[in-house]
Amino acid sequence: MAELTAAPYAPPRKNKFQKYGLWWDLTQDPVWIEMYMIQKGGSWLNKDGVVVGRGLFHHFMQFETLLWPHKRWHKWTELILQNYLENRSIGCMGPASSGKSFSFATDSLADYYCFSDCTTVMVCSTTREMLEQRIWGEVKKHHILAKRIRSWIPGHIKESRQRIVTAVKDADVEGADVRNGFLGVPCKKGNDYVGLGDFAGVKNKRVRLIADELHLLPRVFVDAISNLDKNPDFKAAGLGNPKDTTDALGIMCEPSGELGGWDGGIDQAPGTKVWKTRRPNGVCIQLPGSDSPNLKGDMGIPLITQADIDRDVAFYGTDSIWVTMMDEGKMPRGQGSRRVLTRNMAVKNHALESPVWQNSNRVRIACMDAAYKGVGGDRCVYAELEFGGEIDAYNPEEDKNIVEVLINQDVIKPPLRPVIALLKTEIVPIQAQSKEEAEEQIVTFVREHCEASGIPPEKFFFDSGMRTGLVTCFGRQWSPYVVSIDCGGPASEKSVSEQIPMPCADYYFNYVTEMWYSVRHIVESGQFRGMTEDVLMEFCQREWGMAGKNKIQVEPKADMKLKTGRSPDLADCIAVGIEGARRLGFIIKNLGKQAPPSTRVDWLKTTLGKSTKYRKSHELTY
Repeated sequence: MAELTAAPYAPPRKNKFQKYGLWWDLTQDPVWIEMYMIQKGGSWLNKDGVVVGRGLFHHFMQFETLLWPHKRWHKWTELILQNYLENRSIGCMGPASSGKSFSFATDSLADYYCFSDCTTVMVCSTTREMLEQRIWGEVKKHHILAKRIRSWIPGHIKESRQRIVTAVKDADVEGADVRNGFLGVPCKKGNDYVGLGDFAGVKNKRVRLIADELHLLPRVFVDAISNLDKNPDFKAAGLGNPKDTTDALGIMCEPSGELGGWDGGIDQAPGTKVWKTRRPNGVCIQLPGSDSPNLKGDMGIPLITQADIDRDVAFYGTDSIWVTMMDEGKMPRGQGSRRVLTRNMAVKNHALESPVWQNSNRVRIACMDAAYKGVGGDRCVYAELEFGGEIDAYNPEEDKNIVEVLINQDVIKPPLRPVIALLKTEIVPIQAQSKEEAEEQIVTFVREHCEASGIPPEKFFFDSGMRTGLVTCFGRQWSPYVVSIDCGGPASEKSVSEQIPMPCADYYFNYVTEMWYSVRHIVESGQFRGMTEDVLMEFCQREWGMAGKNKIQVEPKADMKLKTGRSPDLADCIAVGIEGARRLGFIIKNLGKQAPPSTRVDWLKTTLGKSTKYRKSHELTY
């Protein structure tokens, strides 16, 4: 957009006045003027090449101030409006009484008023009652106030259905088109989360989703946003008090990959912050209570004050989770301490990188977490892995040519790190309308993929569980040598790792914990490569605790599905593959710290010099 340039002086016109570089009738409504400027995009070039208007941010502020004179503009309300206008996905973490619901209610109402003939705004909370108490209550209150200021403002409340509709004035007409307007959507009925349900497929030119209390909703809610994101002009905003990195708010506000996710160490110094999130064109706004514009309590608005914070600190303590969530609005520390994996752990140990194999002497295996017939909504996942020796003699920043010369001259023997790499994961398609049974479709898929990759049946591992029909089908249609693994039993007698020589049965509560923790030990030992973001996410979501005689136990799958909205099928499949690799001889070990990269190149050069001098001393000279 061109830079704003002052409009040239123009002589007065009869019954006209100039504003924003345009001429208006003296009788023109100021509210209508701001609405017009917003509809035109906030600023544009006139026929003389001069920019008129002052931008969407200015005109939204003026429009909202005219409709709601009580709205106090301060750094938080301005920051929320700015990011609402500029981004497609907005997460907002803040303490109680930080004005989140109020700001997004008025901003989205103003947005709707200006484009009431093509805009759908869905406001969500946990239950119908909480909708009334939170975001829908704010929307309804401020819509009524706006109608008092200007009765011609679009939108008519249908109280019984928690709707504001554009098309019909009579709130009793049940056949009204509710696509243009506001929809109140409770996401919980009884003890069940229903998510967006039938509203996930809403289509309109402009669609907005404002989700309040997002920290109380499971991850599946965020997944449903993808359906709405297909609309050409879409915005999603999620508000809440930060509680857990794996709930819906934590997922929506997760820092981008460049920032290292939640484990990357978001700067927690005092002050309001905005950072990029993993969602495309997404940001998170963090409103810490200690940076409240109303700390002194002199603004005359219900915004958190220092006195509010002090009362909670006196009762709960400075470092309590309650103060962190409800007063500071920050994600509680130690979120990764009870996770099977953390992103920081994976990045630090190069689990997301590609392997540097020493030679072609490697073993390729396949694995599968079987699911079919719609049991629990689980996915049937197939994966291929490969393990072998990786050169561990140099750092990627070092001179690889020197290392190669030393290896070729047999001066050094590069230590090999046994590593296992994930090659690919695929969802096995199961057609309900097919003449073949689900088991037969699975076997056909696996056989064709294994044969294409040169993987024999004895190197294919799958979770059999109670699926005797699948085991029989594999034996009948492919080979009886496929390896079935029952993940539901007690832990084995195998050693935990080279550093932990005790039996797994004395260390883990059950077999599935042993399998998942084997993946953790391999990552911690720097022996995993090629992990994808989807797989890592599922490993990071599962928590662990202590059970029985102080044995480690990962949380039951039913609890994890309730929390995240889906089964960790990708991670389960990889855990099965790791178990298969261990049965074929893969050893979990840690080679310890290597020499610092800053000194390695000098050491290699010195060794090469000595080698060359020694070789020349035994050569014939003429």
